Amino acid sequence: MNCENKIQEIEQKFNRNIVEIYALLNNRTLQTAKKGCNLTESGVYEIYPFDNETLVSGYCDMEIDGGGWTAIQKRVNISVNFNRTWADYKNGFGNPDDSYWIGNDVIHQLTKRESSSLYVSITLQNGTTLYELYQQFSINDEIDNYRLFLGGTASGTLGDRMLNTGDSDKDLSGMNFSKPDKDNDRNSEDNCAAYGGGGWWFNWCTYAFLNGQWSPARYSVPWYPTVGKGKYVKGTLMLIRRH
Repeated sequence: MNCENKIQEIEQKFNRNIVEIYALLNNRTLQTAKKGCNLTESGVYEIYPFDNETLVSGYCDMEIDGGGWTAIQKRVNISVNFNRTWADYKNGFGNPDDSYWIGNDVIHQLTKRESSSLYVSITLQNGTTLYELYQQFSINDEIDNYRLFLGGTASGTLGDRMLNTGDSDKDLSGMNFSKPDKDNDRNSEDNCAAYGGGGWWFNWCTYAFLNGQWSPARYSVPWYPTVGKGKYVKGTLMLIRRH
């Protein structure tokens, strides 16, 4: 074998090894991402919530309560308008580096097979962060209007204003998702989503609503009564983590 042939053989073997290494890395990345955020550092990552290789950008939090959280909602300022269409809430909008809704289809995919927890936090203008942790959280698919299910225990400093509120007309478990252009609430007298200016799971309206308008001050029930006005809100976060 001459020198030129030997070089070609080495190059071919090297290229095959590179292809195998990339395939292995991609497979490991895919398997890890399908399980949700399972990393060491908070930040924006590509995840694979669907059964195919469709990429979705999401914010992963690795600091709160041991980490491993995927942000399904994040608001840090008023730059992203949450008064969106049904299609926007279905597919997601905004930027996970800033403010965003990851998309109802993604939330369904991330919660449909395994039990997940929901962590909700509101940061006030004075820098104080209040939270509520729900033990069980999932939503159905679009055919069922992304119906919300909450269960288990709720604990934290915000107070439970979604699962067991003390008012059956304000409990949100079992409620459909609503938008101003698709009214699925139980209130026969009003369109809660249109009044609040954003998409959410509404009963006879709600005591908890993290997607309302920050400006003007029409946003009146971020988390009543703990946070009674939108003017007090600096940021919100909704995180999910598989058990």
